[in-house]
Amino acid sequence: MNGYPTQRTFSSALVLATVIGLSLIGSSAILAKASVTVFNIKHAEKRIVVTGSAARRIRSDLVVWRAAVRSQAAEMSTSYRKLSTDVPAVVEFLKAHGIDPKQIKVSATSVSEIHARDKDGRELPETTVAFITEQRIEVSSTEIEKVERVSREATELIDRGVYVTSEDPLYIYTKLAELKVKMAAEASRDARNRAEQMAAQAKTRITSLISSRMGVMQINPAYETSVSGEGNNDRTSLEKDVLAVATATYGID
Repeated sequence: MNGYPTQRTFSSALVLATVIGLSLIGSSAILAKASVTVFNIKHAEKRIVVTGSAARRIRSDLVVWRAAVRSQAAEMSTSYRKLSTDVPAVVEFLKAHGIDPKQIKVSATSVSEIHARDKDGRELPETTVAFITEQRIEVSSTEIEKVERVSREATELIDRGVYVTSEDPLYIYTKLAELKVKMAAEASRDARNRAEQMAAQAKTRITSLISSRMGVMQINPAYETSVSGEGNNDRTSLEKDVLAVATATYGID
């Protein structure tokens, strides 16, 4: 023992120093990585996507009813003469039932041919056996109950020898454009309320609106809830259920 470090002692010290050095390097790397992670979390773009909706029951304020008056005869002139008396008869029937003449629209006459067929059922276009003449009548009115009644009673004309076919009434809401604006605002407010509630549950808060998109409006018969990508626009029912949907993206702390 001469007071000087032996080769073995020196080697042990070198190993220890190396281990400590590597440990410090590793610790620095871990701390650096943790700092980057914290920075990313703190500065990451945080957002929340919500969907809001608004629903209303509306009642149609306009009814449109259409009917076709038709006549058929072997000669076109005969068919047309019959039609020229039947159409005024239908118009008089409507006026007698309280329909304003200004609400009645009569279309131009259309003519079609019926052709003979051979024994195999193939049509023979060169042989005409009859002519069909037709005119369409349309009634547009805000007096919905009156038009509904007329549409049901129009078949009485058949007993008078008038060939008339009645379509189901169409029910229209004429203030739909104005309603869409109001319901879009309601759906957007509902989306924000949902976003605030979700943010509160997560112990954060919403900051700004990033984007907003309105979905297509769904108009269905009352009590029906069908949805389509193009949007529904029911015209078969007097009362309708309207649904508007808004999707919004909000930034959060």
